[in-house]
Amino acid sequence: MEAGDRDLEFHADRVAEIADDEYVAVTQDTFVEMAIEEFRKFDPVSDETTVYYLYVTDNYGRLVGVMSLRELLNVPEDDVVEDHMETDLYTIDADADPEFAVDEIVERDFPAMPVVDDEGVLVGVLRTDDMIEVVEEEATEDILKSAGFSFADVEETRSSLILESSITRILRLRLPWLIVALAGGLLAGGVIEAYEDTLEAVVALAFFVPVIMDMGGNVGTQASTIFVRGLALGHIDDRNAMKHFAREGVIGLLIGLIIGGIGAGAAYVWQMDEPYAVELATVVFVGLVAVCVVASVVGYVIPWLMNKLGFDPAAASDPLITTVKDVTALLIYFGLAAVLLAELL
Repeated sequence: MEAGDRDLEFHADRVAEIADDEYVAVTQDTFVEMAIEEFRKFDPVSDETTVYYLYVTDNYGRLVGVMSLRELLNVPEDDVVEDHMETDLYTIDADADPEFAVDEIVERDFPAMPVVDDEGVLVGVLRTDDMIEVVEEEATEDILKSAGFSFADVEETRSSLILESSITRILRLRLPWLIVALAGGLLAGGVIEAYEDTLEAVVALAFFVPVIMDMGGNVGTQASTIFVRGLALGHIDDRNAMKHFAREGVIGLLIGLIIGGIGAGAAYVWQMDEPYAVELATVVFVGLVAVCVVASVVGYVIPWLMNKLGFDPAAASDPLITTVKDVTALLIYFGLAAVLLAELL
């Protein structure tokens, strides 16, 4: 039997740092009666510590088997534990990442798992109830770091670079992404120029260009902010990211249908005296729906990609989101206008 004080390291890098050393262990040649007596003598420091298993080791402390307390109490007391122990073991390496350990415990659905070193020596136990708070803190720290909201060393460095570096260094960090946005603006201008004839024929199309672009910007900013907050709180990770991408696409579609309906109604009322009022309203409706869907999705995907590629999402996301949604929205808007209003061109 081993017992001792346990100090939870919420930001531990290794399982060994958070493993509980309060457990019951006997050698493989121990009689069942003596093993039960070890349980009776077990006096954990913490009143909340629950012992689920008897761990069986060889004479060198290497883990060779395990028995549940229920199994131990239902075998003859004059048998040795080696005759009844389970040898098909699931263990966690002492040097493993705590988050990996949590995944293992959840996958196996065990209330506790033994921790062993490189030589197979039993060094501790991880219990589900003890690890909940540890896991939440560890996962939150990692997510905050990836989202750019952590006060860990890497993010302190980023913050210092942005706030305290020389003007030249700050420009090197921020200017490239703004140049990307400028290129996107010029590209958007090229799209408008390509549909110059369409604009000249139906000047009212120009009235709704700011609406299309502003709504895309607002929806994209909302999506990006919600996504980063989800990362920061640990609600979004590698395992559920695709589900959230798809869900945001549906939300963007619903928002687009509502906003598009309102915009189309306004366009029709505004231009109802013109022969192309219905076609214009249709163009505005489809344009707003499309830009809302695109902005919602890229508002999630681009910060995720920037983080995965090692760039600072805070500096890189918005310029790229603006570029993608502007160019896409204008292409859809004017392309559809060119088709539906072809008789006016």
